[in-house]
Amino acid sequence: MLSVATWIAVKAWSKKTWAWCKKYWQIFLGAAIPIFLMIIFRKRGDISKILKRVDEDYKKEIEAIQSAHDKEISDREAATDRYISTIEEIEKRYESDKRDLDNKKKRELEKILKDKSASPEEITRRLSEATGFSVIVK
Repeated sequence: MLSVATWIAVKAWSKKTWAWCKKYWQIFLGAAIPIFLMIIFRKRGDISKILKRVDEDYKKEIEAIQSAHDKEISDREAATDRYISTIEEIEKRYESDKRDLDNKKKRELEKILKDKSASPEEITRRLSEATGFSVIVK
């Protein structure tokens, strides 16, 4: 009697296990593939090398982003310094020529200097035309 009861229990457990495998076959397959590949190739995967490489790539990407950010800030500061020095130079020239730089002319000069699409040579030419004397943009 005990052997028949055990057989019935094993049979019920096998059916439940088969039903679980049919429902969650992806998990079973996902676990079986790496085991199968390790058996075939007899080589253990070295995850530490992969993790080191991923970490190095991450650090390189962060460094590239930081250097691009620093370059953008330095370029912006240089442009601001160039803008301020050019305005000061123009004001000094007007002052030395006994001319007053009125607001309209000042707005026109600021508009010329803030034009980002123009090259420095183009900005210099336009400033020279607007002020009447040669201006050197550095």
